[in-house]
Amino acid sequence: MKQTVAHDLPADLARQAANAALAHFQQRFPASQITPRWLSADEAIIQFSLRGFQLKPRIRLRPGSIEVEMDIPLLARPFEARARARIERELALWLDKARRGELTATV
Repeated sequence: MKQTVAHDLPADLARQAANAALAHFQQRFPASQITPRWLSADEAIIQFSLRGFQLKPRIRLRPGSIEVEMDIPLLARPFEARARARIERELALWLDKARRGELTATV
């Protein structure tokens, strides 16, 4: 699965939004053991478990977009549409917070 979410933020603000979202989900879902591994300033692999599945999405911060690429296990494919909607919704939420200047208090 590959998904791209467009944004109009400068690179540093998009990066701050991504980091704030990761920190939020690490605190909210400790049992999922969300572990980001940054390969560069703009690319990370995030390992976590969800309902018995081990997932490793790759996140790429691009000018004007955030790309999420992930292999979905065969048994989880019926939930792909829900996963896409959730990714879109959550990224939009954190990008909006960044746009409004609300991240300094959460990061």
